[in-house]
Amino acid sequence: DTPFDRRIHSVRGHGGQIAVATVLRELMRDSEIRASHVECARVQDPYSIRCQPQVVGACLDVLRHVCAVLETEANAVTDNPLVFADSNSVLSGGNFHAEPVAFAADYLALAIAEIGAISERRVALLIDPNMSGLPAVLVKDGGLKSGFMMVQVTAAALASENKSLAHPASVDSLPTSLNQEDHVSMATFAARRLHDMLENVENIVSIELLAATQGIEFHRPKKSSGPLEMAMSAVREVSPPYEDDRGLSGDIVRVASLIRSGSFCEHAASVLPAQNA
Repeated sequence: DTPFDRRIHSVRGHGGQIAVATVLRELMRDSEIRASHVECARVQDPYSIRCQPQVVGACLDVLRHVCAVLETEANAVTDNPLVFADSNSVLSGGNFHAEPVAFAADYLALAIAEIGAISERRVALLIDPNMSGLPAVLVKDGGLKSGFMMVQVTAAALASENKSLAHPASVDSLPTSLNQEDHVSMATFAARRLHDMLENVENIVSIELLAATQGIEFHRPKKSSGPLEMAMSAVREVSPPYEDDRGLSGDIVRVASLIRSGSFCEHAASVLPAQNA
C-alpha cells in the first residue's frame, strides 16, 4: 500500500487523486494479507495497481467537472428566440447549441473507458501466476480447467469496445437544413453511447470483483481488511467459490446488480473527507 501514502499525493495536489488514495488506504487498513507482504521482495507493482489514484483520481475529477457542466445546463435557458420582458426585447441566438453537453459527454466517455481499461488489466494480473503468485487462471488444476480465462477475455473485449465508443462525437458534424444548421454538436449520440459504455464497465468491474474474491481465498486463513471482507461476503452471497468449470455469466449479472445498488460505495463515502465525499 506504499503507493497510496498520503504524502505522495499531497505533493501533486489533484483532488481526485488524493480522494482515491484516501479510500484505498482505508480499504486496506488492518489487512492480514497486506501485513504478510511487508517484506515482499517485489520493488514495485504494475501501473494498474500502484497508479490507481492517478488514473481513477483523474476519472473522478472528470466526473466532477461533467457534473458541474450538466448542472449549469440543466438550469440554463436554451430557447430561441429569447424574450426579455424587462426591455421588451425578442432576441434570436444560439443557446440551443449543445456543444457544452457534447464536450462533457465526450470527456465522460474517456473516463468511463479508462476505468474499464485499468480494471481489465488487474483481472489479467490476477489470472497470471507469474504476476500474482496465485494458481493459474485462479483455479486448482489450471490448464485442465479453464477457470477465469474466458471471463478475462470477456473483460478485454468489453474494454476494447469502449475504446472505440470513446471516440469523440463532438468533432464530427455534417451540415443539415439547407446549410442553416451547418455546425452541430452531435451531443445526442455523444450522450446515448454512454449507456452502452457504462454497461460494459459495470460488467468489467463485476469480473474483477469475482476474480479478486476468488484470488483472496487462496490466501486463507489470512483475512483482508474488514470492509473488503464484507464486500467479498456480499459477492459470495450471489456467486459461490469457483472450483469446477461453469458458466459465469449469471454471476457477473448478479454482481453487477450489487454494484448498481451502491452497496460497494458506502464505505468509500464514509472514509472520504467531507469536501471530497
